[in-house]
Amino acid sequence: MEKYQITAVGDQAVVISFANRIDPQINQRLHQIGRLILQADFPAVQTVVPAYRTLTVLFDGSRTTANQVSVEIKPVIKQALQVALPPSRTWLIPVLYGGDVGPDLSTVADFAHLSDQEAVNAYTSHDYLIYFLGFLPGFAYMASVPDRLAMPRLEKPRLKIPAGSVGIAGHQTGFYPVESPGGWRIIGRTPLKLYDPHNPQSFYSAGDSVRFFAIDRDQFTEIQQADRQGTYQVRTVEK
Repeated sequence: MEKYQITAVGDQAVVISFANRIDPQINQRLHQIGRLILQADFPAVQTVVPAYRTLTVLFDGSRTTANQVSVEIKPVIKQALQVALPPSRTWLIPVLYGGDVGPDLSTVADFAHLSDQEAVNAYTSHDYLIYFLGFLPGFAYMASVPDRLAMPRLEKPRLKIPAGSVGIAGHQTGFYPVESPGGWRIIGRTPLKLYDPHNPQSFYSAGDSVRFFAIDRDQFTEIQQADRQGTYQVRTVEK
């Protein structure tokens, strides 16, 4: 059984911590623990916030204590660690790489001693787990980028990164749902609209995976138009 710690953070939260590494099994366990805690409907627990290797449990400090919450959630954690992980979805996300929409692709390729196409092939060769959402609405923190492509983020962040941009920051990757400043290495852009303020719930969730596939500029335009018209269906692969 994976070892963990429960630590009080002030008088309104406890943090469940696992090994200090980015590990898909640990992260999936955290999401499972979070779901079970919420399903248990503890009266004072308000919500849970997952990260790479931690799960923060927020509670009403006027109704209970960190020690009491820790006692209550331990059986839930034990239960989660003893059952099989549920199947997850893998979203197939189209991306146009390089050129004006991927200004850092050549730099990343040089870093890896690869051609631009070889870098794209390496990047799209496996799936990326969504560890958690944060920073921006719908911004998915994913890992792990292959070692040879894991270039550090820019020393000087850009002031504007267009919505849909796909970037690398070390072993992390992600896409920008809205225009934003940012320091990630931008290697491409998806034509999909990833965030709609009128319907803010993302179609993807933490615990899902993403499989990127390369498209050309004509396909980018076609998918973008279909997506805006509501006729493009993002495909999934069940695991």
